[in-house]
Amino acid sequence: MNRISDSRIVGRPLLDRCHADRNDDKANRARWDDPAAPLLLIDPYDKVVMAHDRVVAVPTEGERDDQHDLLLGVVDGVPWFTRRTNEPRPEARSVRAVDLVPVDRELVMSAVAALAWHESNPLCPRCGQSTRVTSGGPARVCPQGHYVFPRTDPAIITAVLDDEDRIVLARQRSWEPHRRSVLAGFVETGEPAEHAVVREVAEETTLTITSACYIGSQAWPFPRSLMFGYVARATGTIDVGHDELAEASFLSRQEVSGQVNAGRLQLPPTLSIARALIDAWLEHRLPEPESGFDLSAPLR
Repeated sequence: MNRISDSRIVGRPLLDRCHADRNDDKANRARWDDPAAPLLLIDPYDKVVMAHDRVVAVPTEGERDDQHDLLLGVVDGVPWFTRRTNEPRPEARSVRAVDLVPVDRELVMSAVAALAWHESNPLCPRCGQSTRVTSGGPARVCPQGHYVFPRTDPAIITAVLDDEDRIVLARQRSWEPHRRSVLAGFVETGEPAEHAVVREVAEETTLTITSACYIGSQAWPFPRSLMFGYVARATGTIDVGHDELAEASFLSRQEVSGQVNAGRLQLPPTLSIARALIDAWLEHRLPEPESGFDLSAPLR
């Protein structure tokens, strides 16, 4: 199987999350006091300051507030921290709309996800008491010693193709008139991701999936999704006569390129796995859906 995009889907982690000692106060104090340590500021609207296509951080200074200055990890020997800043910055750019190099992507996605989770989980789900951030920041703990760990919502996102290799692009009802993307949906409790591909495509379009191949995953922390990407083959006729979508249709490569160039079609942001799937399809870099392994049969 070929990679669809080495620039957007990172196979090897660049961020060392310091699992062995991330809750060690002494180790974290040394990391914070490192003269090279950056502090990545995320504004209330999940925006970051950028310069020359890279995220801009500030130095760590003074005493660390371990309830707000979260350890992200270490990159090439340099420890990184993040903090939510309460004031919007006019020069900041939305994380959703920028194209980030792989290392910046890991840092920003991890920062946004961690901050969103801590901000939305102040109470222990077992006893209802207030929780505090653990020293390293990967969990919270209440006075009773109950640990609470971050929640991730699994979702599938699928480039659905027909026998002519056309792709399904769809628009949600809340989107602008020209905006389109591939099909996606959340995995339900107890459901394998492969089953979610079949179910979601059928629910949204009435199409029947005949084969699918897993491509890769992407963290999408808005607020806490993990997207599992697929390419799939489908048969049938598209019908969106319900509340799922406003419209959807099969489009050829020529139609997609022509409509984008004419300003009649807006594709997903370059940061997203949705865009990576579409770009890979446009460039004939997606594997055949039929190359996927059939997980519905027993392993032998």
